[in-house]
Amino acid sequence: MLQPAARKESEVESRDLRHAALLDAAAQEFNARGISGASVARIAHALGLTRAAVYYYVKDRDDLAAQCYARSCALMADDLAHAFEAADGLERILAFVRRALEPARAPSAVLSELDYLEGHQHDEILEAHNSNIETLRSFVRAGIADGSVRRCDDEIIAQTVFGVIAWTPLSIAWVEDTDSDFRARTVEALTDLLTNGEAKARAFRFLPHVSIRTFFSQPWNAFDRKAAAAAKIEQLLMTASRLFNRHGIDGTSLDDVTAALGATKGALYHYLKSKNDLVLRCYRRSFDLTERFADACEALGRNGLERSLIGLYLNVQAHTSGLAPLVLMSGASALPAAARREIMRRARRLQKRFRSFGEEGLMDGSFRSIDFDVVAQLGAGAFEWLPKWFSPHDSRAPEQLAREIVDLFVRGLRAE
Repeated sequence: MLQPAARKESEVESRDLRHAALLDAAAQEFNARGISGASVARIAHALGLTRAAVYYYVKDRDDLAAQCYARSCALMADDLAHAFEAADGLERILAFVRRALEPARAPSAVLSELDYLEGHQHDEILEAHNSNIETLRSFVRAGIADGSVRRCDDEIIAQTVFGVIAWTPLSIAWVEDTDSDFRARTVEALTDLLTNGEAKARAFRFLPHVSIRTFFSQPWNAFDRKAAAAAKIEQLLMTASRLFNRHGIDGTSLDDVTAALGATKGALYHYLKSKNDLVLRCYRRSFDLTERFADACEALGRNGLERSLIGLYLNVQAHTSGLAPLVLMSGASALPAAARREIMRRARRLQKRFRSFGEEGLMDGSFRSIDFDVVAQLGAGAFEWLPKWFSPHDSRAPEQLAREIVDLFVRGLRAE
């Protein structure tokens, strides 16, 4: 029979395990549906608990989200601390990636809607996240100093690595034909990519033949009522997408959108039925843009590698130049079923188009022998996270940032 002290310790351990299981289940719910679309009842049912049992650990849904976000930051800090023991800067980065994407670990909550939270919870989580990013940047700087990492912009590289890791648990819902070992393959593909890049010839240098400016709306005739209405809608969708990308769909209200536009809510509802309608139309605009990017890849790329890199280059610039396609982050599963099906269909159709560039590159010899099915998804992580950290006032030009990220995919980080 357990002694009182041992019994108390066992009860605390059991309670901690139940709490961790709750946060794991909640993380999956928040990643899929966003904070406002998440259901405490659905989380409780998945764990075989009552709602009352859940509220033993949290005050409300927002508190549950805050705990999930705080836990994500704590896990990342622990992963970085363990990785610090590696021999050099590059090995520290790779060790961090392996721990963060450990297949046996339940996916953490992605911090895509941090601005939905308020007050001290928001500030403490943001501080913890920024501290983690700074530690990851220090790994890059250490690698440059010890000769294991080529010269590069440590902030861009650290944020890109984090973006890819954050995107990985979300990507499975959007990727067709994933298998049970997709996460294990992701670890191997990402560490290989970060080390060696994807180009067969590491000396390859990417020379873009297209400018993102060609994808912006052209000047319109103010006396053409149809063109004027279309331009207003484009401005509305671009502004809303920029805010959604930066602050999350739940972290952005219609009041925020009207304030950014300098318009009234009444003017907004002249073009829209609801916030869900706005989100869906932003997704449609994003897919339309990405399909135009894919057309440019096919028209301008001389081989599979160039086509793939043109797509990455344009997507990065789209998020740093103000064009602002809506990213596929948390919350899409909370949209009405018909909207979800439309988004999923178009996302997977685009996935197949970009995957075909990798297949071409493997056949024409421009790509190394890599797991391109996985690597194609990593590219999305490189630009999906960009709006969360890149400021429009950043002194680095969009072309500079795009080239840095493209260079990461071409050559990896290993020093020559």
